[in-house]
Order: sequence, then C-alpha cells, then structure tokens
Amino acid sequence: MKRVLRFLAVAALAWGVLFGASQFVRLAPGWPLLAVALSIALAVELILDLGRYERAAVSPQRARWITALRLAALGVLAWILLEPTWVRTVTRENERELVVVFDDSASMHLKDDGETLSRIEQGEQAVADAELVEQLSELMRVRTVRAARSVRDDSEVDAGWNQSTDLAAALNTVLEQVPPDELAGVVLVTDGRHNRPARVEEVARRFGILDAPVGVLATGSPKPPKDAAVLSVRAPEAVHLGDRMRVTAELKFDGYKGKTAKVRLLREGQMLEERDVRIPQENHREEVRFAQIPEAGGVGDFRVEIEGLEGERFDDNNGWDFETSITDARTNVLVVDGHPRWEFRYLRNLFYGRDKSVHLQWVLTHPDGILGASNDSVAASASRPFGEAQATELPKSAEEWKKFDVIILGDVSDEVIDDDTWRVIRDCVNERAALLVMVSGPEHMPHGIISEVGRGLVPVDVEWGARTYFSTGGEPFRIGMTGAGVRHPVTQQADGAIGNEALWAGFPEMRWRHPVRGVKEGAEVLLYAEEGSSDSAAGEAGLSARLDALARRREREAEQALLVTRQTGKGKVAMLLTDRTWRLRVGSGDVYHHRFWGNLVRWGAGPTLRSGGARVRLGTDQLTYTPDDKVRLTVRLRDADLNPVFEEDLEAEVLRDGEQVATVPLRPVEGSNGLHEAEAGPFDESGKYEVRIRGGRADDLMREDEVTEFGAGFRVVGARGPVELADTTLNLPLLQTVADLSGGKVCALETAKELPALFLGEAEEKEEVRETSLWDHWVVLSLFAGLLTVEWLLRRGGGLP
Repeated sequence: MKRVLRFLAVAALAWGVLFGASQFVRLAPGWPLLAVALSIALAVELILDLGRYERAAVSPQRARWITALRLAALGVLAWILLEPTWVRTVTRENERELVVVFDDSASMHLKDDGETLSRIEQGEQAVADAELVEQLSELMRVRTVRAARSVRDDSEVDAGWNQSTDLAAALNTVLEQVPPDELAGVVLVTDGRHNRPARVEEVARRFGILDAPVGVLATGSPKPPKDAAVLSVRAPEAVHLGDRMRVTAELKFDGYKGKTAKVRLLREGQMLEERDVRIPQENHREEVRFAQIPEAGGVGDFRVEIEGLEGERFDDNNGWDFETSITDARTNVLVVDGHPRWEFRYLRNLFYGRDKSVHLQWVLTHPDGILGASNDSVAASASRPFGEAQATELPKSAEEWKKFDVIILGDVSDEVIDDDTWRVIRDCVNERAALLVMVSGPEHMPHGIISEVGRGLVPVDVEWGARTYFSTGGEPFRIGMTGAGVRHPVTQQADGAIGNEALWAGFPEMRWRHPVRGVKEGAEVLLYAEEGSSDSAAGEAGLSARLDALARRREREAEQALLVTRQTGKGKVAMLLTDRTWRLRVGSGDVYHHRFWGNLVRWGAGPTLRSGGARVRLGTDQLTYTPDDKVRLTVRLRDADLNPVFEEDLEAEVLRDGEQVATVPLRPVEGSNGLHEAEAGPFDESGKYEVRIRGGRADDLMREDEVTEFGAGFRVVGARGPVELADTTLNLPLLQTVADLSGGKVCALETAKELPALFLGEAEEKEEVRETSLWDHWVVLSLFAGLLTVEWLLRRGGGLP
C-alpha cells in the first residue's frame, strides 16, 4: 500500500511540474502529460527497487548516492525527451531596403549633343546632388547596383555585357534578392532603352502589388542623332534544303531625308541580294524583306547590312549577323481520309506546299475523279522522293507504317482500316513512339470503329455504332482553353497565358463537333467548346463550393471536349473532335492554322534536330547565345526499326577550339520517341562551340548510320545584334508605364529631389514568432553525460556490475 501511495504521489508531483512547465514552454506534441507523469513515476519505482537490491553489496551511503544520481539522470532524460521550447512573439521595426539601379549599358555612356557629361554621369551627379542615398540611409538599407544585359558585379563583367539592356532582368533580380516585406522600392536611373525579349511591364506590375514603387530618374535626349541602323532581323533558326528562307530587317534612318540607302543580304561575305531604300522623311522606319533558297546545307553565316552613309553618329550598328541551319531532316507524316473535305484539303496544302519540314504522304479512299479514268496503284511510303506526296493505297507492310513519325486519320471506315491495320498502328504508337492524330468526322471517326484495338486508342468515350452525325453538334460555339491547355505546347499561339487564351477565344465560331460522353483515364482535355456562360469557381463562397464548381467545370469541359491528348505506350494520341480547324485561317491566312498543326506535330514527333543520321540526331534550341543564356541540348536515339532507344549513360561534351569546356549527362525524356535532354552553360567566353555525344549505345548507332563522329555547333556572342546603339533616344513612354504600374513616378534630372518622398512612409512594425529550444543545449547534454559517468564510477567502485 505504501508503494502504491508513493507511486501516485510521484505521478501527481510529476504531472504538476509538467503542467506548470507547459504554461511557459512548449513540450513535445503528441505526449499526453498524464501518460508522461505515470511513466516517470514507474521509472522512479524501478530505480528505488534497484537501490534496495544493491544495498546488500555496498554501503548505505554509496547506495543513496547511486540512487540519487539515477533519479537526477532520469529527470534530465525526461527533460530532453519532452523537448521543451520557449516560444514567444516579439515586435520589431521592419527593416526595409531600397535598391538604386544604374543602367550601365552602352547607350548610357553616350554624350548627347550639347552635353559635356555622359548620360550615366549626369544620372550619378543628379543622385548625389539630391542627397538621395544619404537621406534614405537614415531610415532604411540602401544598396546600389549596376545593370545592362544583367545585374553583375564589376569583377564578373564579360565582353559584350553592356551591348544590350534588360530592365526586366534588373528589376527581377531585385525581387529575387530582397524579401517582399522588406522591399521599399527601386530608384532606376536609365534612358529606358530596354531591348531584350522580357516585358518590363509585367515585372513593374509585381512591384505595384508589393507596394514597392519604382522611382525613375530619366536621362537622355528624345531627339535622335543623325544615324542609320539595323534595328532588328527576323530570320528562321532552321530551314529545310530547297525551302525558301525569308528574312525581314527593320531599319531606321534619322537625318537622311531624300537620300537613298543600299541594303544587302550576305552569306559568308558573298552578296545574295541588294535593295535600294528611298528615305522620304527625317525620321524614317522601314522593313526590308529578302527571300532566298539556300543551295547548300549546314549552318550558314548570314548578314544584313546598310552601306555606310555620310555623317553617321555610329558606324558599328549598320550590320546584323545571324545564323540559320539548313537541314534535310524532315518529319514523315501520313494523312489518310475518306473524302476531300475542307479539313483534309487545307491540311494537305499546308504540309505539301507551305511546310518543307514535312515529308508528306496522303491517301484519299474516295477521291474526286473523272468518270472512266483510272489511277495507278501507289502505296504510301516514307521512302518515296520528297515531293511525291499523293498515294492511292495505305502502306504495304508494318515496316512501312513504322517509317512515319505522325499518322493522321480522318473520317475513314473500318473497311479501309481493319483490325490488323489497327494493330499495326497501335504498335507504331506504343513501340515506335509515333504520334497518332484522329480527326473526327460525321460518318465514321471515331464512333464507327469496330476494332477493339482501334477503340482502345481513342482517348474519349463515345457512343459506338454505325450511324452518322451530320445533323448533330451543329450549334455554334467558340474555342475555350482548359487550365492544361493554357500552358500546353500544342496550343501556344501567343506570348503569355492571357494573350494566348484571348487569341483562342477570338477565333471565329465553329458549327460542328463530335459528341462525347467523357474522356478516358489518363487523357487530358486542352480545348473545349464554349457555349454560353461557364461555371466559375472564383465567384463561389467557401472552399467546398469552389471545389464543386471546379468539378462541374471539368465535367463540362470533358463533355464538350474539342482536343484531347493522351500518352499511349511510348507514343502519343491526339483526338480532334471537330473537323473545322481550317477556320483558324479566317481573316489571318494560314498563320494560326499552320502554327497549331506545327505545334501538334512537334509535340508528338519531337523537334527538328539539325545534325546526324537516321538513328542518332543532335541539336540545340538556338544557334546563338549570350553569356547569360543556358544551352538546351537534345539528342534522339532510334534503332534500325526506328524504335526509340533510351540510355542512362549518355553524355554531351561541349568543346571550344577543340578543347573540352563542359561535360553534361543527358537524361531520357519520359514518354518521348527516344529524346534525351540536358542544359549546359552559360558560357562566358565568346566564340564558336561544338557539341558531341558519347556513351551508351550512341557509338554503335552512329556506326550503323555510317558516321564515326558528328557535332552540332553554336555561337556565344556579347549581344545578338547592334541593338544597344540602334536606337538611343529617351524612351519616356516605357518609363512612364513602369512608374504608373508600380505606383512610382518619373523625374527629370533637375527634379531628382522629389524621389525620396516616394519611400518616406511610416515605419512598419513586424511581429515575429521566435523559438528557443531548452533541451539540446550543451550544458543539458553535458549534465546528463556527467550524471551517468559519476553513477558508473560509484557503481564500479563499489563492486557492482
């Protein structure tokens, strides 16, 4: 009874201590205090029982000391296991940071007419005279950086760094380096000559959301100097041998009214074409277009240049160098349809006449013809010469089918594609990694498919059977994009998700689509028919309501699907549930129609890689890079049957002047047709580089291609063109937009003293939760170890084990 009472007393005492401690510190969660107290009481009883047992072997005093040390060690151990942590909330003044960004690009080092100081020197002097840094340093941290193509320290600046201006990158760098709650804003000293692809407006909007204004100190002259320049050149990265290469050059002429300038297109120093440009006004802008059919393959070094004019301010902005890869690699595409409907006609004309990257074979099972006339029997084959596209029969064998990268099936019956043919097509998709595109039709596709193999490839659920849908699905609708479609490569028609979605919504109405019950597991809806109002989850109150609205929207998108994709084996399947994509041409020619089908083909068949043979091909995403750009490398491996090959040990070597500068592992791309990708760089040194591959089965496959070694080249330059000095006028509209979007203002040099007021708001306080652990300090751990050590010494000194 005495022991029971002692046990309960110890448990009560332990619970009281733990409860009291829990009011001041946080104990380890998941440990009920009562259970811990009972465990401690049980451990105390065991220690006391052990002490009574050992008293017969040692003196009473030694036994009491050993027991006391054990109880003390138990207390420390319980403290450690409970992990007490002191948690408190402290309030401190939020320490804010302002970043002063000086545009250090080449245009900022110009001296405008009548000025003795350069633009950047004027900006630095205005900042110093306004004592901007001194005033604001009393209230916040102030840091100064310099930017051109990127933000870098002086020690890291490379050749060509100041030959372009990226204000978006400069502002983005500030956002990355300064925590949002500490960012007071930015003072931007610049002439506004942003000439890189990223949009400054989007970054400025983020500053406005964070309530961090961008104060702009504008410097520079709005009056252009007397000069002629190439502002930009638009040319394809790659064209196919025999295809027309179209080059568009944007030119400017300031101060040459009434003159005539000569503009030339050259390849490796040899003039290909020359144009005379008459200059009708003082500040003239004009686009000049060149069209050439390259006669030789490989990577061509091209140049657009303006013959020098008298009195030009700059003589190094009259030319623009660029490279274009001329390749004979093509994507093999087979198109099969029943009748020459509009969808087929435009698709055939697109791939046959417009897109030389495609080796087309097309078969019509019921072509238009002249009564009594007969056509020769010609089987579709990717081995036929380029340009011979029309065929009258399907490929003769499975091997011929497997030569096609893309198979497009229109409204064809099961009499044309029987079960055996569907099995071959399934193998092409699953094993060969081909892309299968099924374009719905009112007679047969896809509801009329009888073969279970063919039905298994269809990514949607339909009502199977022999019927027609001529009178069904005729209600007008517009094309809507799903969440997946907004970011999918197939549906990219414009830069930015908002612009892309708006462009699709603006396409003309369509009036026929194939009805579906839903989509199969693993399928993804990219486009759907938008009819009337749509369910929106954004306006619903409560999480449950929003989730219900989102579920309803996805169900509706599935039932009104227009474009559905699915990964099938190693290949891909796309189902178009309308045969009206040709209406993307209305009012715009073939721009959007071509872009859509080009995206679809590239998504399924992979990119066009400019170097290599049938089994091994290699390419880079661009031909020209700056020292800030990463190089994306892509390799495709296929065996003799054109089946994809994947290797884990594949590597890419990057060489410059024959010396290896980098080696990167290439990783297989899941769900691709043998693609492997890697990123290399950036590379600081300008010059020409070459990429070679090694490892795995690549060497064996190259030998089968009768190639011992090949590479793909690229070039690193300080700037892609003379953009920095092409236009040097003050870009006040852009700077005003940046200021408006961010909540800032634009100041001239003489009004720089107005900028500090933008950032002199009331001091903000910030609450922080701080935690201090009280169990893992070295003193606690040392105490525990010390108690155990002394207990061991006393126990061993008394002859105890």
